[in-house]
Order: sequence, then C-alpha cells, then structure tokens
Amino acid sequence: MTFSLNHTARSLADYLAPILPGVNFYEGPNQQGSGTPCAFLQRRYSRIKRRQAGRWLRAIGLALTYLEDCNLPNLQALYEAAAERLDQVMETLPYSDGAKTTLLRTYDREWKIDRDALHYKFELKVWVRLPENGAKMRTLILNQEVVNG
Repeated sequence: MTFSLNHTARSLADYLAPILPGVNFYEGPNQQGSGTPCAFLQRRYSRIKRRQAGRWLRAIGLALTYLEDCNLPNLQALYEAAAERLDQVMETLPYSDGAKTTLLRTYDREWKIDRDALHYKFELKVWVRLPENGAKMRTLILNQEVVNG
C-alpha cells in the first residue's frame, strides 16, 4: 500500500462528507475561489524513527481547517458543533490509496477555534518500509585539496 498526503486528504474528504454535509473539501489551503463552508488538510510536521526489522515509524501531524462565512452571527456555535461531530468520528479513519483500503488510527486529537476558523489537529502513525533498491542516505567520497596559486 502506498501512503501519501494526497490520498489521506481524499480519504478524509470521502469519510467526512456525510458528517459535514455541504462542506467543500480541498487538498490544501485554497486562497482564491473557496466557497464556504469548506475544509482543507495541512501537514504540520513529520518525524521518522527507525524500528526493528528494517521498518520505520513515521509520525505525521495534520490539521484539518474548517471555515465558515465569517459574518455569521452563530459562527462560534457552528464551529463547536463541527468540532463535536469530528470528535465522535475521528478515532479512526478509512484510508485508500486507490487499490487497497485500511483503517488508520489517529492520536493526540485536539481542536481550537480562532476568530476565523476551526483547527482540528491530530497525528497519524504509519509504519513504512524503504524501497529495497534505495538507501535512505548515500555516502559521498570527496577528496578535497587546497590549491595554492
């Protein structure tokens, strides 16, 4: 199975469509032409640690940003309702790379409401394996000499 942020955004949009009806989902921040309500996914950080048997554990911090029209009188209530709905369904999420589907568990979920958006943050921990023919780092042999003159 191939893991990518694009597949994650697409899988999350498909999963959340019935939970947040009428919301436009974008793969990343869309500065122009975004119709509200909308949501987009951003990667905040990525860490990788070597584990046993040639496997690597990648921890990826993600933030789902949910936007409503900023002039609504009940904006705070809309964001709180969306956050509560997300809390109920975001323990796991179905992930598909187009060929296979699996469940991914989320960790360290938290949300915060700014004056203009709901930021729902969570972390994914994914076991990855490096390609058989590629090394993570290659050695470079460099013979440096100082030439005078």
